[in-house]
Amino acid sequence: MEQNGLFLLALQQIHDFPFTRRNESRFITPELGFVRSVEGMEEISESILIPGKPYRLTEGRIVYIRSGHIRVRINLREVIVSSNQLVVTSPGAVLEFVEMPKNIDVTMLTFVDDFMEGWQKEPLLHAYLQGGIFFVVDLNEKERKRLVMFLDLIWDVLHDEPFPRDTVRSLISALFRQMEVCYHRDATVSRQEHTRREKLFNRFINLVNKYAVSERNVSFYADNLYLTPRYLSTVIRDTSGKTVMDWVNEAVIQEAKLQLCYTDKLVYQIADDLNFPNASFFCKFFRRITGKTPYEYRKERSK
Repeated sequence: MEQNGLFLLALQQIHDFPFTRRNESRFITPELGFVRSVEGMEEISESILIPGKPYRLTEGRIVYIRSGHIRVRINLREVIVSSNQLVVTSPGAVLEFVEMPKNIDVTMLTFVDDFMEGWQKEPLLHAYLQGGIFFVVDLNEKERKRLVMFLDLIWDVLHDEPFPRDTVRSLISALFRQMEVCYHRDATVSRQEHTRREKLFNRFINLVNKYAVSERNVSFYADNLYLTPRYLSTVIRDTSGKTVMDWVNEAVIQEAKLQLCYTDKLVYQIADDLNFPNASFFCKFFRRITGKTPYEYRKERSK
């Protein structure tokens, strides 16, 4: 197994895949990718988009679900996204496909951070590049038509010669402005549905995704949220049905899976990276959570 860098589902990785990079459904370069439809992408999706295998997104993704639905886990949170929804996630997110039906079709835009350097004027674009952005928005008919119009225009301009870099960057910036309108409209509609406890849970999950490898004490998360450990434990259990340590353990397992899938590191090296006292302790922990030993998981995912 070769080491693939930062456990990636990266634009460069897709660009280097042995397939036609530009046709009627895709435009792939090392710094920008636009998939107009997944039709014709079977040769890469079957090799990379494997259910149950986690990926860290080196670049973020802007995805419009054209038809069908897909079930994914993003930064530990499982969501089902379906037709006429917009999905936006920042670079660095950990993604795992749980269910990917054959009838799914999407339009997707991705770009390396440097592509938009100097064009971070839109608040949502700036937040997107800083990391931590993930949302799913239901689009109404007007928003759907406008989003498709933006995406179609970007697709058309991408094919100009010579490559119109500044025009494309201007259009992406305008797209983020439009997405921000949709996001705030959706947030206004759903604001009453988000209780204080749900907001605390979301902040807690963000902390877990960031610190779980090094911090596995309830007090750490309680202190960062200005709560008592007992109150935090109650909130997380009542909100999610899981304990604080359940979520922390899931995040640690997620990192372990990434290393087992995408590096040649020995089990004792992974155990050390994840701050376990020894390989034996790590193996017992991994098997207790997943039902498999690290070796069994690596062998299964390398097929």
